[in-house]
Amino acid sequence: MEVIKNLLIRFRQSGVLLLIGFFLIIYIAFGLIYWQQGSQQRKLEEQIASINIIIVKPLPSAEKLQAEYDEVNSFLAPMTDSDAIAKLVGIAKENGIDISQSADKLRVPSAKPREEKVGEGTYQVLSFKNIYVQGGYDNVMAFISDLDSGKTLKTMVLKKVDIKQIELKTEGEEAVSKTEFHNVSSAVVALMTANELITIPMPINFAGGVGVNDMTAFPDSLSNVAGGDKVTDPEGYHYADATDKAGYTLYGHDITGSDAGNPNPNQVDVNYVTMSETSYYYTCESDGTIRQFDGPDVATAKEYFSGERVKTETVATLDVDLYTKLGGDSL
Repeated sequence: MEVIKNLLIRFRQSGVLLLIGFFLIIYIAFGLIYWQQGSQQRKLEEQIASINIIIVKPLPSAEKLQAEYDEVNSFLAPMTDSDAIAKLVGIAKENGIDISQSADKLRVPSAKPREEKVGEGTYQVLSFKNIYVQGGYDNVMAFISDLDSGKTLKTMVLKKVDIKQIELKTEGEEAVSKTEFHNVSSAVVALMTANELITIPMPINFAGGVGVNDMTAFPDSLSNVAGGDKVTDPEGYHYADATDKAGYTLYGHDITGSDAGNPNPNQVDVNYVTMSETSYYYTCESDGTIRQFDGPDVATAKEYFSGERVKTETVATLDVDLYTKLGGDSL
């Protein structure tokens, strides 16, 4: 009897634990369901809020929808080759391109129409190959952007574009100054190379305040034997006596030292330029960099910067397709 009582006590204890465990499982299960429902509820609320934003917007009127429909049809209206070219020329003019025939900065070749099926519709396509446009960078890029975005012709598709920079041909005084600058600059490089100079010892530089156009005294008329600036010629012979001219000059330069060991001490002077006097005035830094002016006083004279004289323009070559409906069919 005592044994049975003990068993019942144990059974009640186990039953209580099982019952507690059962309720605990149910509680946890309901908690998980509630937590999931809360997450789903928030998601649904967000979706409802997004839908409400759309719902509150007024629907377009029938008139507006019809106007948009008519606009699309107008863009797809059949267009002849000459009409399309006129549109492209108008876009170029609008974006600052010089469209005059004399300038020759816009060339639009003719295009033959073809048919192309897109989805359920068949369209007429005018393919323009190698459209040439030239002008300032901003103008050319604006022209390309207009075609690519469909700003003016919404059914225009940009197929290919190549862009490069070209240097414009200079004329008149501008060409003269540019050519002379190039010649003098090249001559200074030739002088330094022939005489194995890393730097010019005593150049007529900008800091001196005076530019010269006498090439028998430019870029260095002062280097001499006594000062130790002019010691040996490129062959290694010394500049030894008064017969050796001072300086490193572009015209009439005495490149040969009169050292007694030199077998050719009376070599003819070297000219690195073809003229003893230039039209413009120059200064030269020790590294050979020259500057060009319209007068000797560099403080008041106009300086011609080489970069300003090199004018460039942007050139683009494009392929574009223009889509229209066949025979005036509407969408």
